[in-house]
Amino acid sequence: MGLKEYLRNTSVPVFLAVMVFAIASWIDLNGVWVEIPLMVNVLPEGWALPSYLVIITQIANVGPLAYTVAKKLAPRRVQEWWVVYVIIGVGLVACLLLVFFWDETSVVGGEEHSTALLVLTLFLALVDCTSSVVFLPYMAQYTAQYLNALYVGEGLSGLIPGVLGIVQGIGKDPTCVNGTRTDANGTEVGHVVYPVYDPPLFSVSVFFGILCVLLFASGFAFTLLHFHPRLREHKVSRIVVITAAAAGTRKSRPSPEESSSGIDSPSASVEVHSQDTTATDTDTTAVDAKTIQKSQSLDGISSISSSNIDSFSPKSLRVVVHLMLIGWINALSNGVLPSIQSYSCLPYGNLAYNLSVRLSILANPLACFFGLFVRTRSTVAFVVLAAIGTVFSAYHVAMAALSPYPPLYDHTAGVVLVVSAGNAPRSRNFSLKKTAD
Repeated sequence: MGLKEYLRNTSVPVFLAVMVFAIASWIDLNGVWVEIPLMVNVLPEGWALPSYLVIITQIANVGPLAYTVAKKLAPRRVQEWWVVYVIIGVGLVACLLLVFFWDETSVVGGEEHSTALLVLTLFLALVDCTSSVVFLPYMAQYTAQYLNALYVGEGLSGLIPGVLGIVQGIGKDPTCVNGTRTDANGTEVGHVVYPVYDPPLFSVSVFFGILCVLLFASGFAFTLLHFHPRLREHKVSRIVVITAAAAGTRKSRPSPEESSSGIDSPSASVEVHSQDTTATDTDTTAVDAKTIQKSQSLDGISSISSSNIDSFSPKSLRVVVHLMLIGWINALSNGVLPSIQSYSCLPYGNLAYNLSVRLSILANPLACFFGLFVRTRSTVAFVVLAAIGTVFSAYHVAMAALSPYPPLYDHTAGVVLVVSAGNAPRSRNFSLKKTAD
């Protein structure tokens, strides 16, 4: 399908509403990671803070599992639209609380911990992980061109916090200042050297306040998308197949979706109804939209030949290899690398750590956008990309193991190497693999 036809079948208000709504998918949790370079300097966990957050994020994967079980047990009660409101609402409230309490601490197990940040991050991770299994099924009610808006919005959920972090300030190395240490009575007992950090352009609290505004905009966009009559017109939630006998007694007028699909069958005509439409003709048969799309490729945008669709079999060696690669890629990019990033980068200075964290957040959506144009199904290419990413990851692990005095820690070349090695496996190679699949 050409660009003109694509634009003719796309409603700009719906496209924008979907895009802004999808920003809520990961923007708050990405925002927490963007602010880590500033938090590690003041919170009691110090360099170990990313490890705590990685564990919390992995625990939060029970959210998608719980939603899937609930949807299976009560499919009529568990509806995507109100789950979306829960996701956006919890994210908004958690970000609002982070504005005031992100640096609040308490003693747990005899040690001081950032309890407010850790607990609120758990809620953010729960809803963001669950969004991956809620937003896409909700968008199945719309024709396929609006899936592009969903993917653009999800990309912006990483791009916007990354840009805000860079604008906030990359950060310089602290200045060491001499001071005195006193006892409980105020008597000077010795001298101490402590670091003084340059303040960023705006504080962590202001950053989370900006995220609150963006989440509110996402909730407003979703409200328009779900309830506004002009935007609801683009929903396609059920497809009714009119048999030849019914077609002989009643001539139906083809809908725009039907016309654009290019399907012409002598035995049956297809009529697409919106969600609020109810079929009353006894000769009509309601058919699951997914079944029709699978057999006839009715997506309102393009018609795809079934011969071009690879069969999926879990017993296929190619499928097994791809699943193993995806598991390995996610283990490195979402578990190993973020948890050790402070140990591998901070010995090279605050600049290296800030660049590594914030550029990785920026690089992921940009790399996924690149992957939309460079697509390959070659298993060999995927294995090579995963191997390259693994080599860079191994370098990062080695630098973390040698911390706080890794090789070239006092040279510019060391900064370039550690930043490049930290971003390459989490962006270009890995995102291309995930996008292509």
